Amino acid sequence: MQLILIVDDAIENVRLLKNLLQDMARVVFAHDGLGALELAAHHRPDLILLDVMMPRLDGYQTCVQLKEDPATRDSPVIFITGADADSDEERGLAAGAIDYITKPFAPAIVRSRVKNHLALVAANAALRGANESLRKFKAAVDCSSAAVVIANAEARIEYVNAAYAADSGVAREQLLGQIPFLLTAQAQAGGGSVRDAVLGGDSWRGELSLAQPGGALRWHDVSCAPVYDEAGRVSHIVAVHADVTERRAMEEELRRLSVTDSLTGVANRRHLMALGEREIERRRRSTKPLSLLMLDIDHFKRVNDTYGHPAGDCVIRAVASRCAALLRSTDTVGRIGGEEFAIMLPMTPLAAAHELAERIRREIAAKVVPWEDTGIAFTVSIGLAQVNDNSSDFASLVGRADAALYAAKQGGRNRTVKASRPGDAQ
Repeated sequence: MQLILIVDDAIENVRLLKNLLQDMARVVFAHDGLGALELAAHHRPDLILLDVMMPRLDGYQTCVQLKEDPATRDSPVIFITGADADSDEERGLAAGAIDYITKPFAPAIVRSRVKNHLALVAANAALRGANESLRKFKAAVDCSSAAVVIANAEARIEYVNAAYAADSGVAREQLLGQIPFLLTAQAQAGGGSVRDAVLGGDSWRGELSLAQPGGALRWHDVSCAPVYDEAGRVSHIVAVHADVTERRAMEEELRRLSVTDSLTGVANRRHLMALGEREIERRRRSTKPLSLLMLDIDHFKRVNDTYGHPAGDCVIRAVASRCAALLRSTDTVGRIGGEEFAIMLPMTPLAAAHELAERIRREIAAKVVPWEDTGIAFTVSIGLAQVNDNSSDFASLVGRADAALYAAKQGGRNRTVKASRPGDAQ
């Protein structure tokens, strides 16, 4: 609650004013100028009603001292006086008063003037608080590592912080009036711009590729929000963005590691099985053929025992590389485990899959992998199967191709065997 200091040497005047005003604010009082100075310094009143004619220090002298003290100079003073000459009013205003109340008091006028001045004090306090908050906010924004831009409803820049200017490579004053690219970017596929979305009253957040000084593109996490005027219209757009290029690169690397076999760079078992299930679902909708090759290096233990495990790793990488080189962009090769690979062939009938399997087998058999001062020759066995009506999932297709691979091994190795099951295309 606001506080009023009443200063008058007449007790009756103090009592009258207190009764008039105590429902509007807390009231304290003094009967002379010295007491007023002491109370004002202690309480910092929101409004002072000060009698002009008092012993020791009159009202004018008291007002001058109040205005000279940094602790009390912001407290507004209304003089109470029985004099109504212009010279008296001029002297009071010169001393620092903001208004006059004449005796005898008109209660309605006293209350009205006090109410108005208290409202003005409250408004000024709120404005000072808002300005202080604005100064703090501006200092925080100016020092922020995130780039901040404020644009008007036409998307033209009115403010940028240092980080935004540094990102753009343009001086802050030269950016004013420009249209930032991030507001013209498409908010969503087939939709309008980010500016249109925010002017429609929606906040927007997404990742955009923004050009840097020198032309390099870097990814930024962008947040935009509308600012409304008193009429409820969007008057400005505030956008904040931070460079997330390194984070995206790390995420992409983590994603790659999660789906890739570390030794060969081809798909790992988990990723291949997930892709296979998606292909099974696609095949059910389209009835397009889907074939699978299972490939295993023959006598791989002998390679490890003869040349060592590093040589075995080199052979595994060579098989993965040769297979990948012979596949279409729609095909996928994955390392299932150890020396075993799987090759998924969408939209490929069994006959075409068999032809590819034989080509892979022949090329690998003809290849010698260099190792130290010698070369390692080896062969592979391949089993293949095609999705048929009895294949409920990708795992069953893998099982059938694996059974065909086992038959190839049992049949002498370095050969291709097709799964024989009703529904397979031969």
